[in-house]
Amino acid sequence: MSRALLPSVPPARRPRARRPFRASLAARALVPLLAAGTVLAGTGYAAPPAHAATYCGTRDFTDVPRGSTFYAAISWLTCEGITTGYQDGSFGVSRTITRAELATMLYRQVDPSHPRDGKQYFRDVRAGAYYTDAVNWMAQSGLSTGYADGTFRPTQSITRGEVSALLYRLSGSTYAGPATSPFRDIRRGDTFYAAATWMLAKGLVSGYADWTFRPDRPITRGETAKMLKNSNPYVAGRGDVSYSAVAPLPSAGTTPTWAVTAARWATAKANDARVSYEWGGNGPYEYDCSGFTIGAFGTAGKSLPRRAHDQYRAAKDYVPLSQVRVGDLVYWSNGSTVYHVAMYIGDGKIAHARNEQMGVAVTSLQYSPTNMLAVAGRY
Repeated sequence: MSRALLPSVPPARRPRARRPFRASLAARALVPLLAAGTVLAGTGYAAPPAHAATYCGTRDFTDVPRGSTFYAAISWLTCEGITTGYQDGSFGVSRTITRAELATMLYRQVDPSHPRDGKQYFRDVRAGAYYTDAVNWMAQSGLSTGYADGTFRPTQSITRGEVSALLYRLSGSTYAGPATSPFRDIRRGDTFYAAATWMLAKGLVSGYADWTFRPDRPITRGETAKMLKNSNPYVAGRGDVSYSAVAPLPSAGTTPTWAVTAARWATAKANDARVSYEWGGNGPYEYDCSGFTIGAFGTAGKSLPRRAHDQYRAAKDYVPLSQVRVGDLVYWSNGSTVYHVAMYIGDGKIAHARNEQMGVAVTSLQYSPTNMLAVAGRY
């Protein structure tokens, strides 16, 4: 793409009042993009065109005539400073939008307060990219856990289902959807069912004339504009989020690649509303504690014995909890056997299948010191 077609930086945004946001487990449907985001199209930004200030009043995009389907939504995005389109005067209404672009748009829309800690959360999102702050916010908030291989895939197109899921999560809704699906291509229990039916129930989308939602279809910039505008009453000011976040990547050279992969899988599963605890469960949606660690190690090409006690004995080395690193397992014992096991995922947190009441979750390493062994197993 030539530089002449890159979208320009919108003017400074006015500060907005924020509302606290807490999402329930029901709102944690896995979004591997999950990870994805809001943003201006292209791979970088150029200086704003001289006519940018007139977009909000009289200037129209060359490919968005007045009265067209997305005219009102795109005008709203421009007036809100979320995007100014391309320097050739077009908006790119029919172009698909990438995960990084969506992340940046949503980030600008909600204007969140979040730690700018300089840490890297995804292997393919480094400091200095135009979307770095937006994607890091999505990781810190837990809106997106990315993919099991530790990537966010910023240049990959985002789908209608993924955008719906992000907006649904950010809204804090616990809506589970009707008993019978209103869409022919989404069944109750599917990944995007709650999000898509919430969008329909709130009048934010209407689907297609053939009663499909097409969740796997890459979304266009025009469709994105309409979804963002329509959902604004439900997400505005909700950028300060607070549920289990993706841990930052460990410093280079300190953690094996397989351990990072296993930790990302464990984090994604813990944030998936479909996943629950079941004694003897081996997945893909029901796990007990040792079945969960087997699944995490398995996705990274590692194997473990089935029982928690045997997993403890299979460790190649044992280190004090003060030296625990990503990929290590921690244990609880009643004195005669190890009865619970969890995986350390970094940043003082563990992922584990706890019990039928508490389910599969990310918790503090010290969430239950009673009976916790003073060592971690390294594999």
